[in-house]
This record gives sequence, structure tokens and C-alpha cells, in this order.
Amino acid sequence: MQFKLGRMFLVVLIGLVTLVGCEVGRDMMTDMVPSTDAGMTDMMDLMPSTDTAVIDLIDIMPSADTGMADMGAVPVKLVWLVDYPVGGKVDYIAWIATVAPTLQAPEELKRVASYDNFYGENPHRLVEFEFDSYVDAATYLSRPDVAAVFEALPDHSSEVSTHVFVRRSDYSKNEEATRQIKAVTLVDYPLGGKDAYLQWIVSIAPALQAPEEVKRIASYDNLHGASPHRFVEFEFDSIEETHSYLEREEVRAVNAEIPNRASRLKVLTFELRSDYVNE
Repeated sequence: MQFKLGRMFLVVLIGLVTLVGCEVGRDMMTDMVPSTDAGMTDMMDLMPSTDTAVIDLIDIMPSADTGMADMGAVPVKLVWLVDYPVGGKVDYIAWIATVAPTLQAPEELKRVASYDNFYGENPHRLVEFEFDSYVDAATYLSRPDVAAVFEALPDHSSEVSTHVFVRRSDYSKNEEATRQIKAVTLVDYPLGGKDAYLQWIVSIAPALQAPEEVKRIASYDNLHGASPHRFVEFEFDSIEETHSYLEREEVRAVNAEIPNRASRLKVLTFELRSDYVNE
């Protein structure tokens, strides 16, 4: 039922974009991304609720933390976290090779990159789609050939969660080149404690971005305010640099304190794959 309703909502909202033909309509399209709280593995479940066929337009707007007025200029990252089927990694990769040209062709897509979990843990795979704005992401998702790939994803994986994040300005270390190793921290803010958490981040950001081992740091907030609330990526040229960075006293002190500042924390390490060429 969820699968069918998700597809119905997609058709209705694509129709909205076509009929209205304006930025507001396209903006609504972007929030066609799944709620991580529902644990839904169908990428086409892009509505906050699938219990009814009634579409509440308020529910498909960005969260209060990211107002519509700001969305035209804020970079957006769409993330897949994927588990390969048992014994099916080779088949999954073969399928990706057939759809990669479709996913990376649209001009509104700024970057796409895929990673394998360095330690073979869950989730096995990270895929990132990056856009310059909310409108660009909406335009990309409204393309029928792209939507078809997203819809097929659950058929080729054992589990997939999808998330949409908007860029924050907590860190200034942002070299453009894609690095070999990406350490990802997924954080849930404490109840009512987001402001305090972000104030703490301001105080420790210089210590985290100063070491030469880390080549890029960027942080994002969940567009819907859902879990995980925050996505932070640290990029390195090698796993050796990653380990060296994590052993620094100032970095260890921050990592020891994060569990006391967040309600939930997950740390993942990924290695770059070569599935896409426009990185």
C-alpha cells in the first residue's frame, strides 16, 4: 500500500509542477523525499505520511529550520544509505553501471559520488547527489528517467534509507576535490537542545578543521527535521590520515564529548568507489 501511494503522490506532484510551471511548484516537488523515521525502503515514498491518500500541502514544505525564502541559494545533498543483498553485491554494482549514465546526465546535478563502507558494516554503501539549490534538486527528482531509477532501487538492495540535507556554515574547510576516505557523523540533536549544540560546535570547529590530515569538513541539517538531524562529513586522502587525525588529542576530546551533547550518534567510514564520473 505504501509503495502504491508513494507512486501516486509522485504523479500528482509532478502534475503540479507541470501545471503551475513556477518556482513554488518546483519547490514543493523537492520535499518528495522519504521520512527516515518510517524506515521505508521505497524511494518513491516521498510524503510524510502514507496512511491516507490526502495530500496536505503544509506537510510537503521544508521544515521551519529551513524557510522557503532561503532555499533558492542553499546547497542540497540527497543521500542514499544502502545495504547490498546477501551475496548480491556484484549484481547490485552491475545494475548501477547500467543506470549511472541516467543518474549523472542531468545538468542540474552538481555532483554524484558513491562509497563503500570501509569496514564492510551496515550500511554497506553511501551515495550522494549534490545540488546548488532546492529548485535544482526538485527539477532532478521530477525527471521521469531519474524517478524510475529511484523507484527500482529497493528491488536491487536489501535495505535503503534516503535523506535530504541542506548545507550549514559551521565549517570553512571546504576544498572541492572529492577525497578517497569520507568519515560521516550522523547526529540527533537533544530535545530542545539544537541551539546549545550548535553553539558548542562553533567553539570547537577551529580545532577540528585545523589539522592538515583532514582535507574537507562540511555539515548539513535534515531538510525535514527528521532523524538523523545532522550529517557531518570529514574527507581524507587515505585511511592512514583518517587514523592520524582521530588520534589527535583535540579531536579525541571532541569525540569524547559529542555523546554528552547529542541524543543519538553514529559514526561511519566510507571509501570512494568509481561508479560515477562527474565527481
